Amino acid sequence: MARTYKILLSNLGYARGISGKFSHHVRYLHRHFYCPPRIQKQALSQLSTLIGHEDPDLCCFVEIDKGSFTSGGYNQLHALIDAKYPHFDIENKYGPASQLRSFFVTRGKSNGFIAKENFSHERIYFRHGTKRLVYKILLAPRLTLFFSHLSLNKSVRRAQLIEVRELMCSVSGEAVFLGDFNILSGLAELSVLLEHSDIVLLNQIDLPTFTFHKRQLLLDLCFCSAGIAASSRLSIVPQAYSDHAALILEVTVPEGS
Repeated sequence: MARTYKILLSNLGYARGISGKFSHHVRYLHRHFYCPPRIQKQALSQLSTLIGHEDPDLCCFVEIDKGSFTSGGYNQLHALIDAKYPHFDIENKYGPASQLRSFFVTRGKSNGFIAKENFSHERIYFRHGTKRLVYKILLAPRLTLFFSHLSLNKSVRRAQLIEVRELMCSVSGEAVFLGDFNILSGLAELSVLLEHSDIVLLNQIDLPTFTFHKRQLLLDLCFCSAGIAASSRLSIVPQAYSDHAALILEVTVPEGS
């Protein structure tokens, strides 16, 4: 017997309802400084529709706000928790000692998740960078999922990619790592990670996940252990409320593994 886990990863862009269209970025520029809860609720309603359609076991979010000045104190995760997804966690994405955790503009800027089951999880942190939070979630005894949001700084990002490799190789069994990797210089940045033969990139390299006007980039990525690559399937789903597409991962492992 085997079990298939379905996981959604969404970069919400703090649920400001700004797609990759140039007109959105111009017309709604003010939402980066303050976005009314009404607008956030509209974006989150669209996300809830996607969740209802895909029916994942676990929904992972980056750029979600648990209540900052720019969100009017609105906790976006609360709009997504329901009877079907009662298990959740949300945490500031910055390092434990960072002053950005308490600064009024950035104190709510977070990563988080909702889940059907009470999966065991940990908050761990990259050694490098400002955005440092990594979630580690045990889906099965020998299947561990990580997700995070990597740095915009290329040198810091390289150090974090080395840490991604270390984390994936540190677990007992198979591993998955999802995230917005921000590889603005292209796929060549991933050599530090993919030179390890046991790690596989599931994305199609010609299928972008981020749009800004006419610019399209592959930023949102899924890596997995070679042992589960053949039994895993990744889909890219556009999000009208964000300039990032969502990732839908289906991974099948033997029951009890």
